[in-house]
Amino acid sequence: MIKALLARLKEGCRTGAFPPAAPSLPPEFRGRPVIDADTTEEDVRKMKAVCPVEHALAFSNGIASIDMGRCIFCGRCAEASPKIRFTKEYRLGVFRREDLIVKAGEKDYTPPRQTDREARALKGSLHLREVSAGGCAACELDANVLGTPAWDMARFGIRFAASPRHADAIYLTGPVSANMQTALDKTYAAMPEPKFLIAAGACAISGGLYTQGNLPAEPALFIPGCPPHPATTLEALLRFTS
Repeated sequence: MIKALLARLKEGCRTGAFPPAAPSLPPEFRGRPVIDADTTEEDVRKMKAVCPVEHALAFSNGIASIDMGRCIFCGRCAEASPKIRFTKEYRLGVFRREDLIVKAGEKDYTPPRQTDREARALKGSLHLREVSAGGCAACELDANVLGTPAWDMARFGIRFAASPRHADAIYLTGPVSANMQTALDKTYAAMPEPKFLIAAGACAISGGLYTQGNLPAEPALFIPGCPPHPATTLEALLRFTS
């Protein structure tokens, strides 16, 4: 036992400085997109031609837009046109579905603040029941990373619960396949009030590349990405209860 304790002390703290320090993002990280104000319908047509997701890009009333709830952040649109760029902005979580739409010409961005008192009451004690409703395991694996010493979300009182009866929110991943629909509905029904649904990843938010099943409730938090980076998820969960 003494040897184990000495070895642990020698290793030191392995938890990253995020937050409050900025996260260490990989060079290829793609965050919140920015679209030039003068983007034309022809520009959007070129981008849509290479986009693997239907309806992720749009041009309406003379304004180009991209739906982060559908986007899988593959970067093909940016390769096809210089009119769109993916920034290093990782704070992508929002509380309303419409806030995932990024329009041309938008530059200044401030993440939305939580106004729901019941959600803010969970600060320091947020228990999540993860439901993988037909996901590919990418979102699930990156969420699992948050429980490791590198991220240690438990230091903020955020944990995954073994039972929906002990959870405050469902952390939903996957497009809700037909075989998972009943399981998701039963899990949500088993949770005590007040309860929340968190949609993590493009599949959970919109179906992504697939047809989406029915969500048991309107999500209280949307975390876009394919998959969402751990920093994106942790920041969103902290802001969800702040």
